[in-house]
Amino acid sequence: MKQKLLVFRKKLLMRCLFLLMCMTGGLAHQQTFGSQQKDLESVFVTFALEDAPVEKVLRAIEQKTDFRFAFDLDQVRNTPLVSISVKEQSLLSVLEDISSKTHLKFKQINSTIHVSKASSKAQKAEGPSQLAFIQVTGKVLDDTGEPLPGASVVVEGEPSKGTVTDIDGNYSIEAAEGATLVFSYIGFESKKVVVGSQSTINVTLTMSTSSLEEVVVVGYGTQKKLSVVGAVDQVGQEKLEGRPVATMSQALQGVSANLIVQQRNSEPGAGINLNIRGISTLGDNSPLIVIDGVIGGDINLLNPSDIESVSVLKDAGSAAIYGSRANNGVVLITTKQGKKNSRPKVTYNGLVGVNTPQFFTQPVHGYQNAMLRNESAFNAGRSEAVFSPEEIRQIRENGDTEWFAKEIFKNALQQNHNLSVSGGGENSTYLVSAGYTDQRSNFVGPEKGYTRYNFRMNLTNEFGRFKMSSRLAYTRRLIKDHSFSSGTLMADANRVPLYYNQKDSLGRYLTNDILQQFNPLGILEKGGFREHIDDNVFGNISGELKLTNDLKMRGVFGFNMYSNNMYARTMQVDFYPRGIYGGDRNTTDESRKGLDLNSQLMLQYNKVFAERHEVNALLGVSNENHGDRGVGIYKRFTDPELGTPITETIINPDSYNSNQSSSENSLNSLFGRVSYDLDKKYFAEFSFRYDGSSKFREDIRWGFFPSASIGYRISEEDFMSNYRDRFGEVKIRSSYGVLGNQNVGNYQYQTTFFTFQNAYGFNNAAVGGTGFNYANPNIQWERAATFNIGADLDFLDGALTLSLDYFDKVTSDILVPPAVPGVFGTSLPDFNSGKVGNKGWEITTTYRHRGDLFEHTFSFNLADSKNKVLDFQGEERLTGLEELQVLLKEGYPFNSYVGLKRDGYFQNIDEVESGAKPEGLNVQPGDNRYVDVDGNGVINDDDKYVFGNPFPRMTFGLTYNVRVKGFDLNVFAQGVGSRSMMIRGEMVEPFHYNYGMTMYEHQLDYWTPQNPDARYPRLADNGSQSNTNNFRRGSDMYLFDAAYLRLKNVQVGYTLPKSLTEKLGMQNCRAYLSGQNLFTLSKVDFVDPELSEFDNSMRSGGANSARAYPTMVYYGFGLDITF
Repeated sequence: MKQKLLVFRKKLLMRCLFLLMCMTGGLAHQQTFGSQQKDLESVFVTFALEDAPVEKVLRAIEQKTDFRFAFDLDQVRNTPLVSISVKEQSLLSVLEDISSKTHLKFKQINSTIHVSKASSKAQKAEGPSQLAFIQVTGKVLDDTGEPLPGASVVVEGEPSKGTVTDIDGNYSIEAAEGATLVFSYIGFESKKVVVGSQSTINVTLTMSTSSLEEVVVVGYGTQKKLSVVGAVDQVGQEKLEGRPVATMSQALQGVSANLIVQQRNSEPGAGINLNIRGISTLGDNSPLIVIDGVIGGDINLLNPSDIESVSVLKDAGSAAIYGSRANNGVVLITTKQGKKNSRPKVTYNGLVGVNTPQFFTQPVHGYQNAMLRNESAFNAGRSEAVFSPEEIRQIRENGDTEWFAKEIFKNALQQNHNLSVSGGGENSTYLVSAGYTDQRSNFVGPEKGYTRYNFRMNLTNEFGRFKMSSRLAYTRRLIKDHSFSSGTLMADANRVPLYYNQKDSLGRYLTNDILQQFNPLGILEKGGFREHIDDNVFGNISGELKLTNDLKMRGVFGFNMYSNNMYARTMQVDFYPRGIYGGDRNTTDESRKGLDLNSQLMLQYNKVFAERHEVNALLGVSNENHGDRGVGIYKRFTDPELGTPITETIINPDSYNSNQSSSENSLNSLFGRVSYDLDKKYFAEFSFRYDGSSKFREDIRWGFFPSASIGYRISEEDFMSNYRDRFGEVKIRSSYGVLGNQNVGNYQYQTTFFTFQNAYGFNNAAVGGTGFNYANPNIQWERAATFNIGADLDFLDGALTLSLDYFDKVTSDILVPPAVPGVFGTSLPDFNSGKVGNKGWEITTTYRHRGDLFEHTFSFNLADSKNKVLDFQGEERLTGLEELQVLLKEGYPFNSYVGLKRDGYFQNIDEVESGAKPEGLNVQPGDNRYVDVDGNGVINDDDKYVFGNPFPRMTFGLTYNVRVKGFDLNVFAQGVGSRSMMIRGEMVEPFHYNYGMTMYEHQLDYWTPQNPDARYPRLADNGSQSNTNNFRRGSDMYLFDAAYLRLKNVQVGYTLPKSLTEKLGMQNCRAYLSGQNLFTLSKVDFVDPELSEFDNSMRSGGANSARAYPTMVYYGFGLDITF
């Protein structure tokens, strides 16, 4: 009761204060009524302008007086030019002169002078007479007819007089007759309405085409886009919605310039490479992930439907505030929350479809394969055919069997379902959501696939000057697949020609001359399984206290708790006629649990001085701690039909072992940012982070990472006023700073010890041992000095926008593991011994048009980056990568391919005899001819070339959206303009190593006297000298131009009319058809050109061969409903 009384008293006090303010405001107005005319007469100005636009004249008066003008820009621009030369002349007479020349009239309300069209040619400027105040009410709607709760309604020139709309978009405000009301809402065009005698004003706001007022999420805060001086690209939820993807990384592909997303293969749960602006270090190039202000977390555990925006911080100016982890860029992810003063909104998004395997390559017919085997054997000098004419005839008559690769795949279901409830009151917001994602594996056999459950609750509450928010998310991820290697299964399925079967009529799994131990179908159906169960709880709670109107304090506590478990069982399978194949009926049970804690405390200051100078400052401290622990148990000789229901196993006590591992590290930081702008024209910003990491020795543990940025809005200059019908916004910006990288193992500055089993045998028993890792006490941060210059422009009143960026980055003290011989007995720690340069550019443009009948948007981004090793202490490191090598050497791009360069083919015996050849080989016409670099007549390692590097260049993405009445079409395409892709093994070499007795259709372009300019050399069996010359020597024959354009996603939708949805009790209902990976254009047409040879740590992924899980083509149906 006491508390209710206090609340009542507080409300009564607030109402009394409000009434008092209105009364005193009214008195203030009455007191100035008689003096306003005198004010204009008593203010004197001196200036001269010749043939100037009226807008420029009014701005000149504003600079010389305390008055501000409020006007419709279109009305003012459609007036004659004005010439004025006055000295100490009253403002009243100046305005009368302007009025007589331009047919404008002026009305003063306090310090604001309202400008409008006059009804006659001679209208004197008039001060306000006794004005009547009107209580104006109305409703603010969006262009679809939906109310806009929380929209701002203010009297122009009097920012203290304002209100916001309620849950139904209604408002009520007192305004003087002739005053101008300004209606605004984030993401919408503001609208001004002059108050006449009417008491009701309903307003419809349209979506904004200008991005200047857009709020951009930056490190530890937000900024309006107009004041952003770093290279920040923000991706809104509209670019992520409706795409049939299982993970957040996939949803980001192609949506931001130089945000490079590459799939390693299409298997459910497979890894994805995420990279910003190319390669700048020799190790892990993954960006830092920040979710709702908390560093860390797995981006692929997020539900894409929960995402409000994604900000990509690309340069030092924007990323330096994250210091030692920002070298590879930063991805800031903000999840959705409810809106104030809004009723509960229930939203359902669903998508159901089918994934169909896309096979880029195809084996030749069975009888063709037999004939080509004979040709290959004959070219190798064999006197006997591999297949007799009768055998070839029989194979042809029997027809092709089903290709093993297609037989082990099927169409599979994929579905996404998301349900959320959101809303808010005057002082609180809420959002609760649940998501279900299921992508079934396309492998045959027992059900496999990727399943994810997402639950989220985001809350905010305000208590006077204190605001509290919390975000809590739980994710369970299940990945179930077979117990074998998918790469091996795919290779084995690909290498069998079309005259063998995997099963006979009795259901027995068959072996053959090529697969002599097992076949993939038997392994998939009965060979066991591997199951991952990952649980993750991620969240934060924050409190913000407004100490003064300009200063606030904010504290954040975040955590990421995870438990990852893997259980695998390998079974033995009976094959015919080979017999039992498989391991020792093994089981593996592994688990790892971890906890990341993040605490932050910040002071934020914002102040505008003299209406021209704005200062924003941030100072904060943070502490981060990481700890994890893992255990594993491995058992042999198990029997799944015995034991307990939980273990399903009974074992010999001597047939199992276990291990355990753990790690800990921490980071303490001091960070800050100061930004300043003058007249919204000139901008400057300084940010820094001072990090101390447990990964380095105590006396060199701390690193300082600063940056400075400047910006200049040229469009605000007076000389640009004549061009504003063409240029709405012209801003140039530049930044320079130092970023860091600490991606190394824990405690490499100390010598560490470890134990291992089976160090040696003694008395017929294995004896354990202890090993050690050498220390590098001087190990420290990588440092990247980064320069960026860019420009933001918009044209046609914001309908066309353009952003340009150029960057140059040099990373020094790169952490590299030294190369040591195997006999050394242990590994060495990383050393700071490298320097890499990386430079490039980006272009992003968007065009929006909104007409009476339709509206459409076109967006395009294009980017490029190239790297070069600048310093590697004179060392050259060549690493074998299948048939080729990759190079680490000063002056070359990282991981450049190295091999012999082909110079066509030996066309006849004369060319063979006179040409340079490898020693000891008797090559023949049709064999590869190589460039003899040193001219000594012998082809050897001294003749190797350095070719291109495997990283994508000239990456691009484009989207086109059009809406006509209720119908909409959304098209998204992406691709790569330049890339050298290495394709290995059986995809290049027919009958690869006698391991794969298959030839593919694209390999039919081989040399013959009738086809002298073929892509591939003549056929020759493994072991022949021709085969050794052509395929046992790595050359550019294995390199292909992997530029491509892919139609990634198409949606065709229809939104039901409002008149119908209201009858059905819905706010909105949209149904659509969606297709993914529908079309690919590339010179490489027998493998997926998108697949990467490397992971983010630059280790070989081995993807570009017949061993990749096929790319999926998706067709599905989606439904979006809002209640």
